[in-house]
Amino acid sequence: MSAMSVTFSYELTGRGWAECTVRIGEKVAKVSASYLSDALADLASATVAALRGHLAACASFAEEPGEYRWMLEPLADGRVRVRVLEFPYSRGGKPEDEGIVLLDGECRLRTFAGAIVSELQRLEAKHGREGYRKLWVNHEFPAERLTELQGLLKGAGGGV
Repeated sequence: MSAMSVTFSYELTGRGWAECTVRIGEKVAKVSASYLSDALADLASATVAALRGHLAACASFAEEPGEYRWMLEPLADGRVRVRVLEFPYSRGGKPEDEGIVLLDGECRLRTFAGAIVSELQRLEAKHGREGYRKLWVNHEFPAERLTELQGLLKGAGGGV
């Protein structure tokens, strides 16, 4: 199977609002998030969990109302299945099978994690930690997650 390209963009679009686009190969999902969840940190934490070998990791992008749920499921051969589900009128607690599937794709886990790291680095360079905090209102820039991801990608060699 050829390596799937992964792109990930996350833009702070106003106080407490963000828009995010993820592309895995030809599959694309565009989602938004509000400050009600620490969306980007949650996704970075789920990516850390996947790199650390957890069988499944989940992240939530809270909406008003609703939720976008990211499901990361590490597979054999260093790959990951990435699913983005939409729950239009509820947040948390709904079973996966009640979500609307916006994206269901597979790629190398390191490629996915690298795309998250690149976007975190870009956001930090663009806004700085203070600027990010001002725009995202309730949450700090996820600096610890960025450092952790960078360390996992560096230290893992080809094994992850």
